[in-house]
Amino acid sequence: MMRRALSISLLLLCMGAVACSKKGASSGSSGTSKSGSEKKGGGGSSGAGGGQRGGAQSGNQSEDQSKGSQEQGGPQASDTVKIPPEDQQRAAIRVEAVEVRSEPRMLMVAGQVQMDEQYTSHVGAIADGRITAVAVLPGAIVHRGETLATLHSHSVHETVGALVQAFAAVERQQSALTFAEQARDRYTHLYSIQAASLEESQRAKDEVQQATNMLTDAQANVHMEKEHLSELLQVSPDSLTRSNLYDRELIPVRAVGEGTVIARNVTVGQVVQTGYETFTVSNLSTVWVSAAVNERDLSLIHNGATVQVITQGYPEQIFPGRVTMVGSTLDPQTRTVPVRITVPNPGTRLRPGMFASAQIAEPATRLSVFVPEIAMQDINGLQVVFVTTDGSMFKAQAVKIGTRDRGRAEIIDGLKPGDHIVTAGAFMVKSEMLKGTMGEG
Repeated sequence: MMRRALSISLLLLCMGAVACSKKGASSGSSGTSKSGSEKKGGGGSSGAGGGQRGGAQSGNQSEDQSKGSQEQGGPQASDTVKIPPEDQQRAAIRVEAVEVRSEPRMLMVAGQVQMDEQYTSHVGAIADGRITAVAVLPGAIVHRGETLATLHSHSVHETVGALVQAFAAVERQQSALTFAEQARDRYTHLYSIQAASLEESQRAKDEVQQATNMLTDAQANVHMEKEHLSELLQVSPDSLTRSNLYDRELIPVRAVGEGTVIARNVTVGQVVQTGYETFTVSNLSTVWVSAAVNERDLSLIHNGATVQVITQGYPEQIFPGRVTMVGSTLDPQTRTVPVRITVPNPGTRLRPGMFASAQIAEPATRLSVFVPEIAMQDINGLQVVFVTTDGSMFKAQAVKIGTRDRGRAEIIDGLKPGDHIVTAGAFMVKSEMLKGTMGEG
């Protein structure tokens, strides 16, 4: 038992020694680690603080750069550039004062080309009937009296029959008058030899007068029927005789003036009524431009004002015209007044239906600034000219363009009389300005 107790005591003693040894090692290691960590942590804290300060400065600098870059919208061209006189001479750069002219004020309105109704005919059917032939198509040039189509109508047969009856009535009345004249002459002779009474002689004379009146009525009826038939057939009344009446059965549809066939509204076999519009023919040597002018601009226009008409089909050609009508009523919806412009149309280039822009010259005049078109350059989608006050420093000035005339453009905004601009070598100035921008980038 004592041996067993001694063994247990020795075991416990060994275990206690081992535990103390581990605790001391752990305590030493912890102290060493803590001391090193504090030492290292102190340096690290300082480094971290420096890193934070450096990072903040770097972040602020980047933010400022980013903000500046955003405000500038990326690399853009400077609007000024300095070019010494000797460089200007080598680049053939020329500076001149802007041109100032006294120009009539122009009112720009939109319009549409229409037919001149004074020279337009709407050819209608003059009788009920059926179209038997069509001789022309839209676009054809026709002349006055030319047959455009033919029409078969019962009115012709009825009128021919009435005229034949009128001719027959004239013949009957002519025979009756001859018989009455012979009777009058006989009774006059008998009365002279006292073989007839005065009453019989007077009655014979009255019958002659009655026959004469009836013949006159019959002749008038012939004349009336001839006129009616000649209108239908569009021929001279004198050409209608009893021998040729039945040879004329078709009514011609004729052009009443020279011009272009704008519309054809009939086809072969179509039945039409009196007054139906068969063709539209217009002389396009003159056309109208119909426009609308705002109420506020009414004081700026008048009859007889000169107009320049421009179309999309012929943008380089100006068609001169004149205002021939200013409407007397105002459209309550659009607050505009209709205006009619008469325009000569040589070569018939202007066609009905075209859209047009009309520049109406106003009575008043204005001082306008003009520059050569070669003086203008495009920068970032803007039309600019280069302005200088001292002859060496040039600034890009955005301008708004008005009318153009023989290589010169009117500037309605951006320049004023007395300004000096680059009139030759503007492209070189633009290149120098862009070169400076690229160098800064």
